[in-house]
Amino acid sequence: MNLKHLQAIRNVLNDLEPKQKALPYLELDSMMLAQVVEVAKRVSQNDINPTHVQNWVRRKYLPNPLKRKYNREQVANVLLLNDLRDILSLEEVSHLLGYVNESLLDTSDDRINPTKLYRYYSEIFDCSQLDWERSLHGLEKDVEETLAEEEMPEEDREKVVTTLVILNLLARANLYKQIAKRWLSSLET
Repeated sequence: MNLKHLQAIRNVLNDLEPKQKALPYLELDSMMLAQVVEVAKRVSQNDINPTHVQNWVRRKYLPNPLKRKYNREQVANVLLLNDLRDILSLEEVSHLLGYVNESLLDTSDDRINPTKLYRYYSEIFDCSQLDWERSLHGLEKDVEETLAEEEMPEEDREKVVTTLVILNLLARANLYKQIAKRWLSSLET
């Protein structure tokens, strides 16, 4: 893998906002729906709009806002739901969050405050983004070893390397997804 590939990946990562940028907003007592959506857009790669959040309330993944304002726990759950909804179904996300805090509609049974849960999640997630380069060096070695015997023009090799790197990143993402989904399905709430 050449410097061009590493720089392309670095550029993608640099475009991602750290999840911890949402933490100051979780210190506010309450937020209007537009503010909640704006914060979620900043720290997630998922498209989100007010209709998504209203639908989650309607489907009982979130409690109704009080006087059209969302408290910090609801905002934390919106951020988690939004982050995970492309990986898991909303039912699976609800199951996972319910595993730790039982009912998403009732904070009296929470084992951990959702704002604290989001803070810990964001710290771990942001740290894992910093570790990507070490992992890529192993991937670089694997790709080089795989293509060592292959003779092809440099332009073709570059395209093959790029494709193999992307395929392997997707395969790793899928592997992690499958592990998480199987583990989640084995949990008792």
